[in-house]
Amino acid sequence: MILNSQDPHKFQYKPKIYTDMDAMVRENTAPGMHLHLSATMSRPNALIYALSRVYYQKNPEFTISVAGVHSSAHSLTLSGVIKKMITGFAGDNYPKPGPNPLYKSVLEGDPFELELWSLLTLLQRLIASAYRLPGFITRSLIGSDMVTDKIGKNLFILPDPSVTDHGEFNAISHEIQRAARSNIHKSIAYILPLTPDYTFIHGVLGDEDGNIILCPPSGEGNWGALAARKGVIATVEKIVPRGELPKELVSIPGYKVKAICQAEFGAHPQSLRVHNLEEIKKFGVKTYIDDYEFQVEANKSSSIPNLAKKWMEDYVLVESHEKYLKKIGRSKLKKLFEIPEEVISDEKHDPLTVNDTEQMIILAARAIMEHVKRKGYKTILAGIGAAHIAAWTAQRLLESQNIHVNVVTELGFYNMKPHVGDVFLFSQLHANNCSQLSDISTVLGTIVPDECLGVIGAGELDWWGNVNSTVSGKGKFIVGSGGANDIAATADCIVVAKASRPRYVRQVNYITSVGNRVLEAICQFGRFRRNANSDQIFEFTNWIMPPSEDDLEPFEAVLKYTNWLPPDEDLFLKQEDPINSEELSILRQLDPEKIYIEQYAVFSKLP
Repeated sequence: MILNSQDPHKFQYKPKIYTDMDAMVRENTAPGMHLHLSATMSRPNALIYALSRVYYQKNPEFTISVAGVHSSAHSLTLSGVIKKMITGFAGDNYPKPGPNPLYKSVLEGDPFELELWSLLTLLQRLIASAYRLPGFITRSLIGSDMVTDKIGKNLFILPDPSVTDHGEFNAISHEIQRAARSNIHKSIAYILPLTPDYTFIHGVLGDEDGNIILCPPSGEGNWGALAARKGVIATVEKIVPRGELPKELVSIPGYKVKAICQAEFGAHPQSLRVHNLEEIKKFGVKTYIDDYEFQVEANKSSSIPNLAKKWMEDYVLVESHEKYLKKIGRSKLKKLFEIPEEVISDEKHDPLTVNDTEQMIILAARAIMEHVKRKGYKTILAGIGAAHIAAWTAQRLLESQNIHVNVVTELGFYNMKPHVGDVFLFSQLHANNCSQLSDISTVLGTIVPDECLGVIGAGELDWWGNVNSTVSGKGKFIVGSGGANDIAATADCIVVAKASRPRYVRQVNYITSVGNRVLEAICQFGRFRRNANSDQIFEFTNWIMPPSEDDLEPFEAVLKYTNWLPPDEDLFLKQEDPINSEELSILRQLDPEKIYIEQYAVFSKLP
């Protein structure tokens, strides 16, 4: 901060305003620091590139914390600036979630040390720091293998006083029993604060005093900024004079901001949404959408050494942010201001053309509908992948029956109605059709535990409902938890995952999300069910012939595609109705580019 003595506010600390972003990063950071990258919907990607440039191959040994490492954040890995990464996800998230070979050996410390948390617990640690509290109580992580490297360090298991008699628990002798499902509901986790030195953030607008406006849905919101020990290093689309920002919209108070720089398209290749208010429009800052083409290129290039070198040279190791924008091209950037029309089709599709993946998603949609009707869930938490396409399809089908249910996502979308044609779960285009825009803490912390049905995917799934999205059978890293652990910890869940023997196992290699509250597993040939909060394993209850194998019997299907028990001949096996045209037509309308409905499974190629 600098002390200004040239105006009536002479005793007010102000941030240093920079015109050179690289100089801002160079002057305010030092090797060995802990830097947090704010996970709003508009990531600080220009700052990420600047950090990669300034410290490229200089081994600064930064600790980096961020909710997810993907697309532009791969540049930090390629530049060699990370000693330790604290995150909940590392991989690719567009066009579909999946592993990136860059991180296949990260559990062995290559390319950096990895500390894994769930999305909500990472945020809760930041909240504890922002509140200057000694810790935060959470129901997440209990029973998962994410606790094993944290016990006694930054995580402690405590008895839940609402269900446990005081004095019953011996913290010294307590051991985490893997998959001890009967005891999970009796414990809570106490997690310590996460306090970075600086937080990098990109905002919509900032002023000369450092006040910054964000726009919902806001992901982690301002918690990372408020948690930082030394303050915030920020970019914004535009810096305006003191007093011109609508005070009602200020998210980060100026006193927290150490340095600020104007950076048009500072979130590229991710999107930036602008409040639909006249007070914001007058500044000339406009909404721009995700550059999916660039994100795909970044994900692909980062995992192939020759392509990675060229990608870094072309887009990261350039002289400045302005050179980066010039490389992208003004014509392409201008197109990002254009909001595409929804792709609405009335085409009726022949149900005989359904494939295995489409059938799985439709079966999942049916399961969602059945649970909503029977238990009256108020919300559906849509996890990314085939799961969110199933949730969208179920929502449409329920509305045709005059039943309304709110679809929510972990980053802050509430009562989402997807922008048809954009299949990415976290596209800000979907915000236009929401009834509320909030953040991670609201959705995962308050909505999901309150009569919500979670719909998630799985890299591995065992017959107790435990989900693994962290370690493959070969010991290689997959992607991590994201918000899945938080969802499974507090909400009834169904898992949507294409059946294969490497995926449907008797015991997962790593428990990312505990299966206590998992009710169903849905695959291409039917549904498996179990009772929640019990030691019951999945039973095969609903059968439908997979389109790819029209001579398969139920018994054979379970033995061929899973390591689970085949159906008991003495138990009734329900025959699912054939897929109908309405179901298939809605599904194909929601995924017109066939990103999720083609004949493959999410996480089909584990590293």
